[in-house]
Order: sequence, then C-alpha cells, then structure tokens
Amino acid sequence: MTEYEIFKSCFPELRLDERQFRELSGISSGQTFCCDGGFALVSGNCVRLLCVAPEKRKTGVGTSLLKKAEEHIRSLGYSRAELGGTDSGLLIGAPEDCSRFFTQRGYTLNERVAEMYGTPDMLRSAPAAEGADFEFCRGSGLPEAVAAVDRDWVQYFDGGEIFCGYSGGKIASFCLLDDDVDCLFSDGTRVGSIGCVGTVPEFRRRGIGLKMVELAARELYHRGCEKIFIHYTGVYEWYAKIGFRTGIMLRLGGKIF
Repeated sequence: MTEYEIFKSCFPELRLDERQFRELSGISSGQTFCCDGGFALVSGNCVRLLCVAPEKRKTGVGTSLLKKAEEHIRSLGYSRAELGGTDSGLLIGAPEDCSRFFTQRGYTLNERVAEMYGTPDMLRSAPAAEGADFEFCRGSGLPEAVAAVDRDWVQYFDGGEIFCGYSGGKIASFCLLDDDVDCLFSDGTRVGSIGCVGTVPEFRRRGIGLKMVELAARELYHRGCEKIFIHYTGVYEWYAKIGFRTGIMLRLGGKIF
C-alpha cells in the first residue's frame, strides 16, 4: 500500500485526492518511515502523521514506527517531539481516539481542539447584535484591534480579505476570509475558510463575533463555496450555535526525551 492508500484506510471519512494529500502533508519534503501497512512522517521535531492500516493494528507496527520517528528527531538534536505541529496542513495534533496510544508511550496531551466544517443547509442565524454593523474592513484601526486579541495574529492580517463587525465606528470583531482553499475537508467541491476570528475584549458578550461569522459564511456561500472550513479552534461549542460541526477532534502535545 502507498502512503496515500494507508492514510485513506485510516481516515475513510476524509475525501482528499492524492495531490491534496501530498501537498497538505508535506510528504515530499519530510522524512518518511515505512513498515508493512503503516508509515510515519516527520518534519523537524514534529511527527506529522503516524498511520497504520486497520488490519495491521495491535501488531507492533505503530510502536515501531513511532520509535523510528523519535530516533530521527533525537538525531537532529531535538529534546522534544511534537505530535502533528500547528503548522501542519493536515493533522495539527493526535486524533482524540488515538490519544491513549500516545499517552501510553510517554506523551503528554493537553489542549483539545476541533477542525470544523459547515455547509449552506447547516447554517443557522445568530441572534441580532444590537448597535453593530458588518462589512469588509474599512479605514484604520485593524492592527490595534487584532493586537488586542492576540499580538501573534497581526502578521496574518497583512493582505487578504478581512470581514469585520463595527460598533460605534470602531472595529469590534474581525476574521479572515478565503473563498478557495485546499484543506482537511476538501472533497472536490469549492471550499472556503473563515480564520483568525476575534472580538476585541471591550465588545465581547454582545453577540457581535457570532453574527459576524454567520454573515461571513453567507458571503462565502454566495460566492459558490459548498463547504466552509474552521481550522484549529477550542471554541467548538460557540461555532456549533450557528450550525458548524466538528469533523475531527485533536489533542495537542508532545514528549520530552
């Protein structure tokens, strides 16, 4: 079996074609270790993927692959291995149903995050946000608004489409839009994404952020997107209020050697 075939056997619910798998996984630039029916992909100190075909599980293949991956990471001078890595195009952590495999082998798993998706028929309206209006970014104040939420995000708002919620002429909420992406949930249809969603602290608990996301989703569906991807979020219950669903739950973590 090829790496792509093994990946598909592990995640039959995902419909990536082979090109998307190779590009999103970065397999051509990483280090791959293979066993009969399984493979591990390593990039830097990250175990990007560890996939074992269902019929080969509980035979020691996964343990052997993980050991090879860790030995390679140590040989590069790292003292810690990460699972997935937050810059991965596929899995940024360990699938939750595999977490016991890793904790039994010395990994500490902490943050629980979701990869989510939505479709036009799933979308629900958010409650009205009184006193707010919504449109694409206009005027100044964006860097300051983003920094008030997360300074590390400012770099991502240099270009691209930015949709905002305004209150009293100030930016209250913001998000990045893309109407054509390859992602974990690509399936041959046009997929959009809503990312780096934030609400400035002084404007929280007024429904502005959720209404902004709903309207941003409607804009993407109007452009012809048949699915919307929400990447790397810990507030999955918040997105679920307007119909987004968790496609895969992941645990972030690693192991110190």
